[in-house]
Amino acid sequence: MDADLQDSPDEIPGLYEMIKKDGFDLVSGYKQNRKQGDPLSKTIPTKLFNATARKVSGIHNLHDFNCGLKAYRRDVVKNIEVYGEMHRYIPYLAKNAGFANIGEKPVHHQARKFGTSKFMGWNRFVNGYLDLMTLWFLSNFGKKPMHVFGFLGSVVFFIAFLSLIGLGIDKAIDLHRGIYGHLITDSPYFFIALIAMVLGSQFFLAGFLGDLISRQNPNRNDYQIEKEIRCEKIIPLVFMMLVLMVASCTSLNCPLNNTTYTKYKLMGNVKTLNATLTISTTKQEGEDSVLINKDENVDSFILPMSYHQPEDVFFFEIQNADNQVWKDTVTVKKEDYPHFESVDCGAAYFHKITEVKTTHNYIDSIVINNKEVNYDASKAHFYIYFGTRYSKKR
Repeated sequence: MDADLQDSPDEIPGLYEMIKKDGFDLVSGYKQNRKQGDPLSKTIPTKLFNATARKVSGIHNLHDFNCGLKAYRRDVVKNIEVYGEMHRYIPYLAKNAGFANIGEKPVHHQARKFGTSKFMGWNRFVNGYLDLMTLWFLSNFGKKPMHVFGFLGSVVFFIAFLSLIGLGIDKAIDLHRGIYGHLITDSPYFFIALIAMVLGSQFFLAGFLGDLISRQNPNRNDYQIEKEIRCEKIIPLVFMMLVLMVASCTSLNCPLNNTTYTKYKLMGNVKTLNATLTISTTKQEGEDSVLINKDENVDSFILPMSYHQPEDVFFFEIQNADNQVWKDTVTVKKEDYPHFESVDCGAAYFHKITEVKTTHNYIDSIVINNKEVNYDASKAHFYIYFGTRYSKKR
């Protein structure tokens, strides 16, 4: 705060409270009752200056950048550099350093009790804007000067080049009309365009040199670090986690051949099949593979699913006590997706059932009850109905 006691020290606890409890990085005072002790030559330029500073800095909630009564977190003070008359832009400097949580507190403003103002006149106003423009340029183009100087130089050079082409075309038209004796160098536009081309080249070179200087800055890759975590504290924790992961993997019982199974449950009028049931499927070589061989009194059964084929085909054969045989074909369509169990287990695929179809020689219908196929086959995936056909052919 200023030493002339225009700002009351009684405001300090309130600023401290906003820093500690409300979590602000910086809190700036907002002077009230500016008419007391301040002439119009000071208040009017101040209003204009603050409006411009809000627009340029992007800190729209501050109304008084010049107020000397401010409170900061210690990290803010250690990470900003104040020089010259940059003290009025401490909120802008803090924002550029990454401390964007900036608040404002209205404070009582009173007549100066000691000393005289050393910050009067238009010099204060002009210098403030120059300092603001300097900060704006450095924060936006300090590490990429080519973006502004190169662009400006290219535009000026291009306009000057087009002007010279226009002068050349004008001279060619005069020659075509038989008008001689008029030199291009007699036109002042020639020299204006020539000077503009030189200026454009100099702007471009200034941006190029600025980029080279910026790249040579040893602090160009420095960043603000809020907290350091020491590796010696992390390494034991990581080691313990790896040991636990390995232990959990080695103690895991991997499923045999990573095979998944679907469960079929008899529903409807017939919940137990008195006839014998044989189910087979087709191997890749084209040979039949028997999965269930003449089981009796079946109320449910499980069938394996292929590794990653788009559909599985099963051949059902039902034989009753009179040696009558009926055959049906069941087709199960599915989507496969990879599943990782552990490093000790091989590659596996889980499945999602999308459709089931059947012929109707003995089977009445099959409906999907559970679409997800994984290592858990306790819940029935299909309900199979023998119903009316079984009753008639029994």
